[in-house]
Amino acid sequence: MSNIFGTLYTGVSGLMTSQAGIEITGHNIANANTEGYSRQRAVIQTQNPLLVTPGPFGRGAKLEYVERTYDEVLANNLRRENTSLSYWSALQTSLDEVKVYFNELESGSGLGDALKEYFNAWQDLASTAPDNSDESQVKKIELVNKTETLATKIQDSYAQIESIRENSDLKIEQYVNEINDIAESIRQINIQIGKVESGGDRANDFRDQRDLLLEKLSDYVDFNVHERSDGQIAVLVGGNTLVDSDVTNKLYAVKNENNSNHYDIYWGSRVSNEPIVDITSRISGGKVAAEIKLRDSILTEYTDKLDKLAQTLIEETNRIHSTGLGIERFDSITSSNGVYNPTYSFSRDLGKFPYDVNEGTFRIAVYNSEGEISDYYDIDIDPEEDNLLSVIEKINSADGNAFGGRISAQISAGNSIKITSEEGYTFSFTEDTSNFLVASGLYGYFSGSGARDIKLNDLIKNNPNFIATAKSTAAGDNTNALDIANLKFKNVVDSNYSIDEFYSVFTTTIAADKNQIDVFYNAKKQSVDQFTIKLEQVRGVSIDEEFTNLIKFQKAYEANARFITAVDQMIDRLINGVGVVGR
Repeated sequence: MSNIFGTLYTGVSGLMTSQAGIEITGHNIANANTEGYSRQRAVIQTQNPLLVTPGPFGRGAKLEYVERTYDEVLANNLRRENTSLSYWSALQTSLDEVKVYFNELESGSGLGDALKEYFNAWQDLASTAPDNSDESQVKKIELVNKTETLATKIQDSYAQIESIRENSDLKIEQYVNEINDIAESIRQINIQIGKVESGGDRANDFRDQRDLLLEKLSDYVDFNVHERSDGQIAVLVGGNTLVDSDVTNKLYAVKNENNSNHYDIYWGSRVSNEPIVDITSRISGGKVAAEIKLRDSILTEYTDKLDKLAQTLIEETNRIHSTGLGIERFDSITSSNGVYNPTYSFSRDLGKFPYDVNEGTFRIAVYNSEGEISDYYDIDIDPEEDNLLSVIEKINSADGNAFGGRISAQISAGNSIKITSEEGYTFSFTEDTSNFLVASGLYGYFSGSGARDIKLNDLIKNNPNFIATAKSTAAGDNTNALDIANLKFKNVVDSNYSIDEFYSVFTTTIAADKNQIDVFYNAKKQSVDQFTIKLEQVRGVSIDEEFTNLIKFQKAYEANARFITAVDQMIDRLINGVGVVGR
């Protein structure tokens, strides 16, 4: 057996381990509501026994280490699922915003209602005599108002989607800065963990702080983590090292000139301190990936479809309108579209209008002062050979007088074309197989090239009598207005849909995308909630359990104190009551 002082040490060891248990329990209770805190536990083991005969004899207890109750596998799964949840959550929030601009639930509030009212206004006008009566004028003004409402709604919807795309760039820039801040914080804690654990201790509280940073990082981007033997970690984003022990690199938001100056994500080395590797396509999770997906795919698809709707509306309406007649004809008209360079052929990019010019002919009808047709001039066009200047030359030469005559043309502002008739004459366009009238915007009902700039032609806005309701000068001819009204029912969008149907498919696509994202979000939310509960069960502090531990260690402390008192009395008896004869 050990000597009496060895016996005393046995009691002291129990006292110290009980005190350590109380301290750890108190630390748990104090941090019961601390975000990211993991419950700690005193791992107490017996001291190595005294190997004597008879024996061996125990020598008490020791605090082996303070254990952090944590499950790395569960935490990694939670971070992975949280990254996915953040991705779907960001998409869900933005599509909620998109749906506001295509709200067809409240009567009169949506773009679909504006389309219906626009075509109904054409139908009303087609049922009215093409004259200067009050009824006709009222319906023309009504059509103008409905058209401007429709154009404004299309422009506003397009602008709002573009605004969300631009906001995605602002978010991406913000997220990149926050990722870099988190990376720097991880680096600093890595250093602290390395210092603590290099001496054989466990940096439990520092590890909690680092894991909390990793949880926050998982909101923004997907990443991989590798732990070094010294307890420090390396964090890789897009296959490139963001943090490695005490070293950090950076992410950069870099404008891409080939993508309308939207941001791409680059990785940069701490050595060069500048963007080096484009990792945009390697980021697949978190808020950053969601904003990239939203900006470059989902919202781009929506603006493309809205553009397709506007372009079809412009082109098909203008194709009918440009070869029709209003109750007033013009003596001068300027196209609403121009080309970049009038010397390049229509088949080349620099010589193109917003819409294609085909091989064909457009006809100009010239009227005398009595309103009777005096001449037709056919202008043949070959887009491979002709350009804006050659068309102007053909128009000027059409009546046999290249230096002026009944009809003439010239370059106008913005490389557009202006056509003018001789005094006492007016003109109109009656046929066009070349699509030149639509492409150039000559006598178009709409001006603009898409959803961004669609609007009512200023010529018609300023004078509704130029609305081309007729195809001929015959009395009561309203066939042109009827043809435009009937566009509502014709499959003019990619030969598959009417304009109304295409818009319905478009809004249905938005709703379907939103519903699908909601399904994925809800599934991931349940998964994250389950992993969070499981991890909390492992690392969370239970006040009831800590109270139990507190009582257990308190009682153990008291028992060890009583044990030490007993040994102290034995020592006192030994010292003071032994060896004094006759006392």
